[in-house]
Amino acid sequence: MPQFEHNRASIHYESVGEGKPLLLIAGTASDGASWSPILPLLRGRRLILIDNRGSGRSKVEGPIEIAEMAEDAAALLEQLGLSGVDVVGHSLGGFIALLLAVRHPAKVGRLVTMGTGAMSAASKVLLHDLARLYFTMVPQDWFRIFYQFLFSDPFFADEKRVAQAAEASTRYPFRQSPGDFARQVAAIDRIAPLDLSLVDCPVLAIAGELDLLARPEAVHEMHAPIQGCRHMTIVGAAHSIHWERPQETAAAIKEFLG
Repeated sequence: MPQFEHNRASIHYESVGEGKPLLLIAGTASDGASWSPILPLLRGRRLILIDNRGSGRSKVEGPIEIAEMAEDAAALLEQLGLSGVDVVGHSLGGFIALLLAVRHPAKVGRLVTMGTGAMSAASKVLLHDLARLYFTMVPQDWFRIFYQFLFSDPFFADEKRVAQAAEASTRYPFRQSPGDFARQVAAIDRIAPLDLSLVDCPVLAIAGELDLLARPEAVHEMHAPIQGCRHMTIVGAAHSIHWERPQETAAAIKEFLG
């Protein structure tokens, strides 16, 4: 169980496969396991999956900051003796990847963000409400509400599938606690402005056509300062792009990374 200590935290990561390294950074309420739908589609790479502090098997006491998560990723690459590594980040993980590229440009080769966009006022209220409600609801019901902002209509067409997914999320042994979810949401509130014009590596920004949390126009707006940034919208996908359209997502990643 790979683990290393960094800045008050014990950070968990996994390394899967062989080949050119690819660092995968998950979003809010997610950890390395969230990449499972596309891992088999990215064969031929050494896939490095990090659990952000406040999620999965990474442990830390007290408040957490998004900047610390970027520094955790940098420390992991340092520990593994890697530089110029390709990086893929989903949602908050995409922002962490961009922050990593700004702070440690030599460590990032090419970068892909997915569902990473400027948050609307409604999205901020949603996250705060979800953080508050998580303490008051049984997890299965909380996940059923959470899914409505992650998946598109076809996911909900089968009630049995929705119930099974909520049960599986609840029983996941490294499920994020309500307290850790609240800490991550609070950390998002404290994100400092980031000058993305400082990102000088090639970037692909993938949006989900039906994403309610990071609408395609919000994704485009956030990445606008990045010179030469490429954009792609995956039709029929909501926020969990790589769960709903794993084949298209993996193909886009592989084509861009070469």
